[in-house]
Amino acid sequence: MPSSKTSLNPTRSENTRNRLIRSAEHLFANRGFGGLTIREVARRSETNLASAHYHFGSKEAMVLEMLSSRIKPINQKRLHYLQNAREDSGGKPLETIEIFKALIVPIGEEISKSSHSRKTLALLVARSFTEPESFIQKMHSRFFGELCETFILELRRAHPQAKELDIYWNLHFAISSMLGALAQHRRLNDFSGGRCDDDNTEDMIHRLLIFVTNGFEAGLKT
Repeated sequence: MPSSKTSLNPTRSENTRNRLIRSAEHLFANRGFGGLTIREVARRSETNLASAHYHFGSKEAMVLEMLSSRIKPINQKRLHYLQNAREDSGGKPLETIEIFKALIVPIGEEISKSSHSRKTLALLVARSFTEPESFIQKMHSRFFGELCETFILELRRAHPQAKELDIYWNLHFAISSMLGALAQHRRLNDFSGGRCDDDNTEDMIHRLLIFVTNGFEAGLKT
């Protein structure tokens, strides 16, 4: 007799898994890790608790898989864009702005897909400021550890005379600027009195690139 895993219809199983992931995304974005339960995810996705445990095993595994579904495609684009920039440079060190384009443009493309995508990503990014440190460290290690090292190596090639600590600090400030711009973009509309269009993603990404590039390079000269 085939096991329960092999007897499941693949399409049905995949659809159930996707519903669970999207339900977990909604609950995590709005309530955080502590406010999410597997039971509530199952209820919201109109499936049963056993199915949720079958697909993920634990709440943490479910949330990490949900985050992977959002982060992994963006990171793949980042590495792809970085590789294209390397090829275009003919082996020469990249300009700082080209490195940050590879880091920032893919997430700009993602939030440009729809207002729902932008809102969801903004909420998920905002959670990175409020979740328990242990969970954030695990998330960073899984999704961003190797990625950061790749970009740090590229920044070192671009600025061989820079102090190592300055590279780390300035990249940290650049990433924080990016995350803050994504998580709190509505604040711009408030303090500009509506003069700035916070829904103009292309303009936001262009300005962000100039800001982090100039800031990064200025910080190396202190």
